[in-house]
Amino acid sequence: MDNTVLLPGSVIFEWNGETYFDRDGSLYKNLSTETNAGVQVGRVDYSGGIATLASYPEGTVNTATIQAAATIGVGFKIDAVAFRTPGAPIRHGSLQLTAVRVDNGDIITATADFNGEFNTAEVVGKIDVTTGWCELQFTDGSDPIYVIPQSVRYNCVVETSLPLDAELIGLDPVRLPPDGRVPIYRAGDIVVISHTASTDAGTPTAGQVINLVRDHQAEIVVEDSSGALLASDQYTVDRETGTVTFADPLSLIDAGSNPLTAPFTIKDRVEHMSVLSDVQINGDLSIISPVPWDLPASETTVSSAVVYGDLQARVKNFFSQKVWDNGDPNWTDHRVGDQTTAQYNTINYPVEVTNKGAIYGKWAIIFTSGSAFQIVEEKLGIIATGNTIADAAPLNPETGVPFFTIRADGWGSGWAAGNAIRFNTDGCLAPIWICRTVLAGQGTETNDDFTLQIRGDAD
Repeated sequence: MDNTVLLPGSVIFEWNGETYFDRDGSLYKNLSTETNAGVQVGRVDYSGGIATLASYPEGTVNTATIQAAATIGVGFKIDAVAFRTPGAPIRHGSLQLTAVRVDNGDIITATADFNGEFNTAEVVGKIDVTTGWCELQFTDGSDPIYVIPQSVRYNCVVETSLPLDAELIGLDPVRLPPDGRVPIYRAGDIVVISHTASTDAGTPTAGQVINLVRDHQAEIVVEDSSGALLASDQYTVDRETGTVTFADPLSLIDAGSNPLTAPFTIKDRVEHMSVLSDVQINGDLSIISPVPWDLPASETTVSSAVVYGDLQARVKNFFSQKVWDNGDPNWTDHRVGDQTTAQYNTINYPVEVTNKGAIYGKWAIIFTSGSAFQIVEEKLGIIATGNTIADAAPLNPETGVPFFTIRADGWGSGWAAGNAIRFNTDGCLAPIWICRTVLAGQGTETNDDFTLQIRGDAD
């Protein structure tokens, strides 16, 4: 062939009984009539008109016969393109582009980053993912790179919002953003910056004190060589000064009294809560107060925070009911039927709750005799029994403190089997509804999880 520029996709030639086709600078043979797929065996230099095979057929090498080859007029080349994708918005980081260079026939490839930017050794430009408008230049930084116009191709993922059934997702879709994405960082929001450091403790000895390199930690724990936690009663920590003191006598066991294996590691986590002053689309966050530690970027995490304000446990909707129907229990907030003759003195002996022990629950004190009663929660069932002679303080197993405390001095006389007292408790932790969106497609992660932490200060 003479030194002319070939039109990509137009070259077909036969050689030694095989037919070869070009596609985007690559040569294929044995094309399937069903799938249109073939075997890649070489490349084509469109500018020089040279076909190069990576493997040659056996036998005598004959002259190739050109069956088709279209050329492009002189000067028919470009160094920039602008186009709009067939739909919008575009998924971030999904636009991929290829083009064939005029000078050497090499294929240029480029992919937009998550900010819509192209910045490679051969392509610079940007795509607006909202509108799908894209402008690109082919350049090596100083001189333009010319490509064959017909060779420029791209692919991308166009996002489409589908209507959702409110009954299926349990939420009115009007409350969801159109693209399903919710920003977790916004100017004025609270964030928590945290970092966990490790200190080698070797094999601790009784009474040993280890000073960590930093202080005012949020948490300090001790782990063995396998990551199992040392029992918390085998050491004490001073988070203000950043010290760990091991017990004397010392048993290197976990909470279940199982022996642990040295070497041990002290892990201390520091946290800094601040307000975001600026949020950039590229992920840069600015905060209003400096971080008090020098933290490595590769090991430090930033978490968003939902702020509730002041919260406190409480007791509400306290009333008595003369007859409790176990077959149709009254879990409403109003009495059914008559009240009891006997009463509990809530003025002088109110039901006591703590932030640590109280839960969001509906409670019934159901008398089984003139003095004995069952303590029942709507969802937990019968959790304890008691009597009017002693204080009733059913234990919350999750926190180790009572759900509530009812003082024996508050009970009046005249209680009978079947009488009941109803009341509700509110815990100090506010509920949160987490709605997560997973894009349709082939799974890429075996395990995917996140951590939710409850934080609070007590006055």
